[in-house]
Amino acid sequence: MSTDTASAAATELERNKVSELEDGRKYPSYRWKNSFKDWWRQEFTKDYTDEKVEARLLSYLPFFPKSDGKRTAEIINTDIGQGNYIHEFCIENTETPSASSAVVKNDIKHIVLVHGYAASLGLFIDNFDQLSAVPGIKIHAIDLLGFGLSSRPKFPNFKVETKQDVYEVENWFIDSLEEWRKRRGIDRFVLIGHSFGGYLSCAYTLKYNKDVTNTRTGVPEKMIDKLVLLSPVGVERNKSSLLMSQPTSPSQVSESQRRRENSHSEAIQVSEELNADQESIVQGEHDKAWAKEMTVDSNGQKMFKYLWEKHVSPFSIVRKSGPLRSKMISGWTTFRFSHVFKENPQHFQNIHDYFYRIFNGGGSGEYAITRVLSFGALARLPLLDRCPEKFVKMGLPTLWVYGDKDWMNEKAGFEMTKEINSLSEKAGLGKLASYGIIKNAGHHLYLDNPPDFTELIFGFLGLEKDWRGKD
Repeated sequence: MSTDTASAAATELERNKVSELEDGRKYPSYRWKNSFKDWWRQEFTKDYTDEKVEARLLSYLPFFPKSDGKRTAEIINTDIGQGNYIHEFCIENTETPSASSAVVKNDIKHIVLVHGYAASLGLFIDNFDQLSAVPGIKIHAIDLLGFGLSSRPKFPNFKVETKQDVYEVENWFIDSLEEWRKRRGIDRFVLIGHSFGGYLSCAYTLKYNKDVTNTRTGVPEKMIDKLVLLSPVGVERNKSSLLMSQPTSPSQVSESQRRRENSHSEAIQVSEELNADQESIVQGEHDKAWAKEMTVDSNGQKMFKYLWEKHVSPFSIVRKSGPLRSKMISGWTTFRFSHVFKENPQHFQNIHDYFYRIFNGGGSGEYAITRVLSFGALARLPLLDRCPEKFVKMGLPTLWVYGDKDWMNEKAGFEMTKEINSLSEKAGLGKLASYGIIKNAGHHLYLDNPPDFTELIFGFLGLEKDWRGKD
């Protein structure tokens, strides 16, 4: 997408945007009786282990557990030391790519998918089929350390007073990701991260994107070929930033603009993420009256802020709710997968059972969010003051993507592309950053509109022809 086109899209979106939290969607009800049955099955029967529940979810795919003749898939737990492991769903397209394929010409073979906060690889269930359609491609969907079905070690009691404190929190995740990469033998790859996973993907890139030798050409190239950020959290400058005194090139942003942005205090609606269902996003239903009824009142905001500052996880409440757990979790699964609830009840139940396991896992990585972000989901170390100059020095192409009904701050993503391109054009590298909007999609844009999502990603990677089976 050109800068002019992206600018027009951003302006149009800002003028007409109706957040997924404000468009009045309706959602199916999960019965209390079913909640009690779920609790009993999950706690007291042998058919609801992590492994069995995940396998039932992934068996929805045409190539798991058995190959479809073109693709193979396997679940891998990679030991990363100190008793920890990274859980991965790996899909390999075993077809031979054509000589003109971007997989061959650009050595784009490995794509690593990183989920968002408290989520897991299963949220990409509707994307695996299309993303793995390119001959020769290999998809690595991982659960971050402390999330999903990766190991969940006790989370350290990190402080949040200095920049170094926050770096230590980030390192807890990205050092384990780097150890996983090395042990899996992945030399060059495309990195795609969503939300908190997008923030961590940026942090990982800043620390670990080193030069590696291209085994085909013998030429040194960066380890990360391209970086895709899906509605990333932590982009905007804000009043809680610990980087206000850090100098920034005037070619990137003016000092007056930077001061203005650093006074920003508008909170992102992260506390209302559970109030968004997929079907109404896709169908474009709007009713702001319902949204007003769902707005968190001032007392609720004060309580939420208190819990945030005390680093209390909402999932600790779920874990202690006994037979009520499934009903509480259904408030999210029936929103996000309402279309599946109606069209394929058994598949919905498999999805719901899977996230029951995920959300009830031992508390671990979830305790990082209140340390990396201040209240209101505003980063203590904003990516706008960390990424542009270093990404340009790397010569790293990036794509920043949002849904047209996203509650995340898409204006910050557009500002990121402007600042990166301002520096890259001055350096004679052309425009390194791209910006995209997915229609009929919210924060989980890959879930809300898989076809348009795949089209945009493959276009950015140069894989359009490979996906459509053309030379």
